[in-house]
Amino acid sequence: MGVCSVEDVPFPGIAVRLEGVTATEEVLFADAVACGPPGRCPSCGRKAARVHSTYRRTLAEQPLGGSKLAVRLRVLRFFCDRRSCGRTTFVEQVDRLTERHRRSSLGLKEVLRAVAVELGGRAGARLCRKLHLAAGRTPLLELLEAPPVPERAPRVLGVDEFAFRRGRRYGTILVDVETGRVVDVLPDRTSETFAAWLTAHPGAEDHLPGQGLGLHQGGQAGGPGRHRRR
Repeated sequence: MGVCSVEDVPFPGIAVRLEGVTATEEVLFADAVACGPPGRCPSCGRKAARVHSTYRRTLAEQPLGGSKLAVRLRVLRFFCDRRSCGRTTFVEQVDRLTERHRRSSLGLKEVLRAVAVELGGRAGARLCRKLHLAAGRTPLLELLEAPPVPERAPRVLGVDEFAFRRGRRYGTILVDVETGRVVDVLPDRTSETFAAWLTAHPGAEDHLPGQGLGLHQGGQAGGPGRHRRR
């Protein structure tokens, strides 16, 4: 799809109207207003019929032309008229651009999540600084989402320890050896926790434990699969 209007440059296919652009030495500000249909109450789902007030929020956006971009977006605050709903007012959200309590656009969120997945926190933060993206180590790590845990264990299950905090707190990582995919992360490295996981997720025919003897014993207690030492 081609570019049909100036709004299509920073907001392709998004229901906003660009009202102006202001440039400073460090940041490019895009002033915009939401122009989509009335919002729905996030608590009860009722479509809004009355406007309470206007509200302006500032969103960090992906850089444009090598400059940091911030969107100053004007949205509406609506009344929720459903008497049984506990929410009196709510702010509209713009599809594909905003979500509640987030100070960056959804597009930027996905870019930062990809950085966090590939590089983690510290290295990801260094790359973000070079790309003019406002994101530190902790915000990047907060974007990571745990993968869904399968109901059954993989055929060959790799088991090893890792440090949440070196010298103080350790956990256990479970990996599908045949695909290299992380299956689950356990909150400690005890044989009891590992055995309980195996009981709840049957199917492992072979276990490849790390160097911790306790994990090896947990595999013996949790299922009938073969246990091989590395």
